[in-house]
Amino acid sequence: MNSIVNDLQFALQRKALVNVYQVKQDVVYTGYVDIVDGAGIILTTFDDSGSEDGAVYLTFDVIEFVEFESDDLDNMRYRIENATAEHFFTFGRMTTEFDQKRPLIRQVLETAMADEATVMVLDRKNNQLQEGEVTQISDRQFGFQVFNKFHLDQHPKVIMNFDEVGLIEFEGKELTLQTAAMGYLQTLTPVKKVAVSSLTDIATVLHQAEQTQQLISINPVADEGMFFVGRVNTIGENSVVINLVDMTGQFGGYWLVKLTAIAQVTVQSDYLAVMKTYINLDKALGVVSQPGLNDERLFDSNDDLFQEVLSQASKFQRVIRLQLNDDESVTGYISKFGGNEIIFHLVEQETVVDKVGTLIDLGEIDEVAFDYLDALLTEKQLRSQGEL
Repeated sequence: MNSIVNDLQFALQRKALVNVYQVKQDVVYTGYVDIVDGAGIILTTFDDSGSEDGAVYLTFDVIEFVEFESDDLDNMRYRIENATAEHFFTFGRMTTEFDQKRPLIRQVLETAMADEATVMVLDRKNNQLQEGEVTQISDRQFGFQVFNKFHLDQHPKVIMNFDEVGLIEFEGKELTLQTAAMGYLQTLTPVKKVAVSSLTDIATVLHQAEQTQQLISINPVADEGMFFVGRVNTIGENSVVINLVDMTGQFGGYWLVKLTAIAQVTVQSDYLAVMKTYINLDKALGVVSQPGLNDERLFDSNDDLFQEVLSQASKFQRVIRLQLNDDESVTGYISKFGGNEIIFHLVEQETVVDKVGTLIDLGEIDEVAFDYLDALLTEKQLRSQGEL
């Protein structure tokens, strides 16, 4: 524990960009240590694009490791500089000022309650993350009104002890949007989830969604625990292109997927209603997509969509992500397109490139993600280093 505290104090003094790894959690926070007290820290954080994304209060007990040097941090330094230079939209900067005269956790909770702001809290008793609003604070406890965007009918009020809290995320982009929309979100009527899973029904629903441009959610066969939200751009005979939206309702790139690689399509759910609210709020704010992204691409449903997308990616050596039907997911670029097969060069950690390449048959490819922000940033970095 002392070594972790010493590392955090060192990061604070040197104003060093660090990765903070957690115990029993996969999320890694990248950012700058803002302040340290006897129980934990405030870390200003950045998202994968390099944009500032609010802050997190972390107790020492949940911190496993502090990283000062790595390829990932080098990549993040590049992305942070790029995000500033390209004027990426962000409404998730930390605005709260803290002092060391009072416990940081109390200051975070008091500010959240005063601002009626949504925060995300890690309950160490059950290792669960919950979003909601702070409703009351006493000497050692606080009241928390839970907001569950997946189940709008579930909004319990809970009482938590300060020492049961592992972390508190606050003032990030998604939480800021949720705070702004909360008054409206609380008026939404919970709906029954409506989804289809047979191939015939999936095709029918996707054709309808193309006509109506309704927001849908898709679970791929490769990982049914994962889902993508978006609108149908073009549906062909055996595949579909989706215009994705990310968790904040902004344009998230394109996703081409075989119909046989889709496990389920959801056309009605509480989460879709929440996402529609975020999308409308982004439109009102004029932040529907980040600079450099093209959200207006069109495709011809009469074309072989995989041939079209992959041949263009090869021509311009664009970074894309492939999901192969052996469940392997790979990110990289195509150096040669042969009609029925490609030579694919794997890119790892944004900068390590397989120069030799691997031969992949088009029949092995179930999904192609392209023109999304992370791919464009990886591509830009590779070009700046002479790798592309």
